[in-house]
Amino acid sequence: MKTKPVTLEDVLAAKEARYNRQQVFKEKYRKTIVSITLNVPGAVKDTPVLRRLRDYAAQEVKKQFEILGEEQINLITGPEALLAIDTEGWLVKKAAEKIEEAFAFSRLLDIDVFDQAGILLSRRDEGKGRSCFVCGGEFVVCRREGRHSMQDLLHVVEKLLQQFRAYETRCISPAAERIGALAVEAMLYEVTCTPSPGLVDRINSGAHRDMDFYSFMASSASLGSYMNRCAQAGILHDGAVDALLPVLRIIGLEAEQAMLASTGGVNTQKGLIFLLGIMTGIAGWLHGRSLPVTQSTVLEHASQMVKGIVEKELAGAIHKSVQELTAGERLYVTYGITGIRGELAEGLPSVRYKALPALREALDKGLSINDALVHTLLVLMTCVDDTTVMHRHHPDKMRVWVREQAQMIIEAGGMEAGDGRHRCEALDQKFIQENVSPGGVADLLAVTWFLHSL
Repeated sequence: MKTKPVTLEDVLAAKEARYNRQQVFKEKYRKTIVSITLNVPGAVKDTPVLRRLRDYAAQEVKKQFEILGEEQINLITGPEALLAIDTEGWLVKKAAEKIEEAFAFSRLLDIDVFDQAGILLSRRDEGKGRSCFVCGGEFVVCRREGRHSMQDLLHVVEKLLQQFRAYETRCISPAAERIGALAVEAMLYEVTCTPSPGLVDRINSGAHRDMDFYSFMASSASLGSYMNRCAQAGILHDGAVDALLPVLRIIGLEAEQAMLASTGGVNTQKGLIFLLGIMTGIAGWLHGRSLPVTQSTVLEHASQMVKGIVEKELAGAIHKSVQELTAGERLYVTYGITGIRGELAEGLPSVRYKALPALREALDKGLSINDALVHTLLVLMTCVDDTTVMHRHHPDKMRVWVREQAQMIIEAGGMEAGDGRHRCEALDQKFIQENVSPGGVADLLAVTWFLHSL
């Protein structure tokens, strides 16, 4: 939708028009009246997400009271709503205050309540006031004294709207369910393909002592709803694809907590939450715009979404002390290794040009899904800078030793060969002895199956 910048004259005219609408509404119903507007600074006050925020507030009121009448209007000064309720005014006011305080983003709501006599009920009548959404101080004081710049206000509003976008993904559409189901399938297929050298599979826990096959089953089960929500976030997103990433990260952080709760605090799939969250989000975004949802379009838009992520999230690591560095930052500072961020920024070339063709070829030759996935896993080991392995060892352990081991099996026929399974089982034992667990490769295998299934 096109948006028009709002002038002071527009705001004053809208205020007067709102007063007149309220008077007509009061006269018509002679009941408690709820008036919903939004606290949004800046020149643009009417966008799809702001209309949805108004609708959210109205729906929350409807959940608690029988509505006698309702009017909605969308103006350049912002979306508004009026509702008539046959309930004592202060009971409605208390409920409105709870709605305004339920979440951080609720601070953007301004829900006025008029009693049956038409009198505005105010928090200040109870000695209360609303807090500033920038500093937490008293809102009227901050506004009167101009304590915050417009840039600060707009920055905070965008953060709050991102939280609202994450919240509204809890209502899942059938399309988001389908996309999310593919992501969960990819998680499950990755951990069930056996033998997976150094990784948790159906036979053993690989080079891990804190997780097993059932840890991954529990973890994957806990993440299904979050994959749905990432897809739904994409479907609802009305901006450029890069602006979707902060919303996906909010959902991803919630998903991490669910994963940890399901595994007793063990990190089984944190990296996969990041990767599949982005993949499902982009698939949803493409679907929502009626664009083709294909392997190519998803990977191309993944690159666009994270453009500049290496510079934004890793370049600053050179200024940190050794003690402050994360594992990924340490590899970047010491060796220039960009890990999965660099892979994503390039559109996951290991998946696009290596893994997907290998998987298709293996399936076309008649290999079972299990054996085709194991074969693809070996192919990924020959071309991916797996930072999980590099963190435990020197980068050459991955770039030289692991690649040589995987390449030897591939050259011997891989899972097509009669002794392919035996060779992979032997490599599994070797990886366990060397404490090598290519978890990053496993994540990319799951992404490969997800894209293959689109």
